[in-house]
Amino acid sequence: MHVNRPHDLLPALLLLACMPLAWAQAEDTFQLGAGYSIQTDSNIYRLSNSAIAQGGRASAAERISRSSLGLNVNKPYSLQRFKLDVNLVDSRYENARYLSFVARNASAAWLWSYTPKLHGSLSSSRKESLNNFADNPTFNVRNERTEIIRKFDAIYELGAAWHVLSGLSSVAQTSVLPLAAEGDTSTNVGDLGLRYVWASGSTLTYTYKNTKGTYTNRTVQPLTLLDDGFRQQDNGLALHWLVSGKSTIDLSAAYISRTHPHFTQRDYSGFTSSASLNWDISGKSSLTASLTSDLASYQDTTTNFTRTNRLSLGPTWQISSKTAVSLRYDVALRDYLDAPGGLPGNQRSDVIRDASLVLDWQPYRNLSLRTSVQNAKRTSNQIGLDYNSNMASFAAKYSY
Repeated sequence: MHVNRPHDLLPALLLLACMPLAWAQAEDTFQLGAGYSIQTDSNIYRLSNSAIAQGGRASAAERISRSSLGLNVNKPYSLQRFKLDVNLVDSRYENARYLSFVARNASAAWLWSYTPKLHGSLSSSRKESLNNFADNPTFNVRNERTEIIRKFDAIYELGAAWHVLSGLSSVAQTSVLPLAAEGDTSTNVGDLGLRYVWASGSTLTYTYKNTKGTYTNRTVQPLTLLDDGFRQQDNGLALHWLVSGKSTIDLSAAYISRTHPHFTQRDYSGFTSSASLNWDISGKSSLTASLTSDLASYQDTTTNFTRTNRLSLGPTWQISSKTAVSLRYDVALRDYLDAPGGLPGNQRSDVIRDASLVLDWQPYRNLSLRTSVQNAKRTSNQIGLDYNSNMASFAAKYSY
């Protein structure tokens, strides 16, 4: 249970304030940071205009302030490197005060190397956040999500060109209120791969991934065809192409197959793909662009999975050594597919647009400032699922 009093962070603030500045020396092995941001959101619940009116609300506007404290450790030792990142984020909501909470996030990693040719990483992370209101409309209750990820991976370089890859990981996702369409899950993943490395640095990688998942908040439910687990296999190819010193292209494609032990009506399979470009147009301007097509589980009475086709564009202009302006535009078409009963119906289809403008300014080495404006919009063929939200924010971060 999270405590919501604003003074929750005071002990950590005093501790960080008392630590000597000498910690920042020795190649910045230790780095302390503090930040503050304020954000306005015209539609925090991601509701349609009609839903706002029916709920008796004058508006769904909100102002959110966030205070953060962090410690980062990055320590090399011989062939090894150790990393630690601990972060507290205190979010305060002005109107919907029940949403206020302190997120305790942490990650640790050991970048190990047995020999220069045999190396990898061992890592663990924990992240706390609020579930997205766009797909999980829960009101008057703070629905927090906790995600814990543990990973081990290894690379063995057979020679100058060929590398063998392997990995094991586990992911646990839990929410205060179970999400019917997604569900709390615990997954264990094993993967094997083979990579070819060109002298230019470009790579071609094949990966096989085997996933076993359990829905931790479910029992088998014959009436709704909701299972208690699943299996998934992925076969994928990924090309990282260094086109020139100023541009890189990443291409990937995978075939995935998900099966369920009790209800084959929930099984699905298909291809996913992505293509992205990073281009340094000039010394002061760059462009990132991507096109992706993904599959994701989404289980209700009319849907087994979603396919999301997304286009993203992000130009950046480095005005000076201390100031940069960036734009980002995303548009996604999300189709809710494959009714489990096999009956034809009015399948849901959404168009999601997100546009933002960001100004970054670093007046001093240890101080970073950011201001942004953003618009998020969804239109759907289902009644009551449209929304439009305008956001503005200002953030400051100090580190030493």
